Amino acid sequence: MLKVTYYWVERYTPKTWYNKKGEWTCGVNDKYTTLAEAKAKLAKEKASMEKCLANKKIPEDKKAAEHLAKMEAEIDWRITEKVVNYKYVCEYLYSDVQAYEIVKVVSDKTLEVRKIDTKHNIAHLKQYAGGFAGHVAGQHNQKVTYETNPDNEIIRIRKKKNGGWGYKDCKFGLSEKPYAFYDFNF
Repeated sequence: MLKVTYYWVERYTPKTWYNKKGEWTCGVNDKYTTLAEAKAKLAKEKASMEKCLANKKIPEDKKAAEHLAKMEAEIDWRITEKVVNYKYVCEYLYSDVQAYEIVKVVSDKTLEVRKIDTKHNIAHLKQYAGGFAGHVAGQHNQKVTYETNPDNEIIRIRKKKNGGWGYKDCKFGLSEKPYAFYDFNF
């Protein structure tokens, strides 16, 4: 099992005339693996907002002026932390995905993994004639069973510079539970 800590930079948006409740939100790209990166992002966000509020012109629209005043008084930032325990990895093969289990954590940048045997069941899905060998409607609802096989080969995957994981030319991603997908429509 690989334990990874993630940090999110969240901003509190106060209750206003268009936002009926105050809420904490974060951007899609505001997830970091080090606290230093998260603190740097938070400082940049604060500086940007302070600069924006310092250069403000008071709008003539009363609601807009109230909104700016409320933002200035109540806006806030925080860093939240979440620890994730990964037990599996997925190998991405174009439209197919294969499931692997983490056998050993060699280091924070090297994992030993073993492929999990899977069976894909689409008997409950509607199948049509056409394409290469037919078409399966709703194939993302396929039923998959997973079974550990100690006889499968163990390989070492390594963390890449871009944050992803790889083995030779294969791409892997961490997962909390096993996931496999077979594209019957390809």
